[in-house]
Amino acid sequence: MELVVCRDAAALARRAADHFLERVRANPALNMAVPAGRTPRLMYRLLAEEHRAGRADFSRMRVFSVDELCPPAPPDGYFWRQVWKDFLAWAGVPPARQHPFRVDRPDLHAMCVECEETIARAGGLDLVMLGLGPNAHIASNEPGSALDSRCRPVQLLPGTVEYILTDPVIQGPVSDRAVTLGIGTILEAREIVVLVSGAGKREPLARMRDGPITPDVPASALRRHPRCVILADEAAVGVPARE
Repeated sequence: MELVVCRDAAALARRAADHFLERVRANPALNMAVPAGRTPRLMYRLLAEEHRAGRADFSRMRVFSVDELCPPAPPDGYFWRQVWKDFLAWAGVPPARQHPFRVDRPDLHAMCVECEETIARAGGLDLVMLGLGPNAHIASNEPGSALDSRCRPVQLLPGTVEYILTDPVIQGPVSDRAVTLGIGTILEAREIVVLVSGAGKREPLARMRDGPITPDVPASALRRHPRCVILADEAAVGVPARE
């Protein structure tokens, strides 16, 4: 597990955007699970600038959900709405290469099985980009999630719902149920990048990097991955970035 410390949230977004661009330029048909949430927003704005300048082409990517809230959140996707607004609306990814969780389906378990099958048919995920939850969850894998778990419906803890509601950009009703990539699904990706920003993430980041690998700390499972990069700002790490 590699830790890259960035000076602040802006430097973190620049580093994340550069990483994203490097992977797409090396593999234009990249299969990527992309994050929603507050930390990636500036990254997407930087990617949009590169696209407008003709320096980036995302049209051959396959884009997958990381996780999604269930109704009564918007049936077209609470998190997917942000991914659409901040990235897909301008990136030129064809609809057939966009793979959200279809939370409007009557059978969410069957839908999650289909998502696993879609990932497999695509040849697996090349890159999963994640945030880190305040209780060290990844995607919507709350503490107690099995480290070999697959895509599935989950129950969110009250603290996670409260954390979502602190986001200044509200996409609609917030449910206490979600569907998510499983920890096992994430670990099968060829590369994982975790974005961590702010002093509030210092404790979960420390638990992720140190101590036992345990379902009580879902992010600790990422230490088993051969190619996991953490991009964190000084506030989250508590030490200055190297210039």
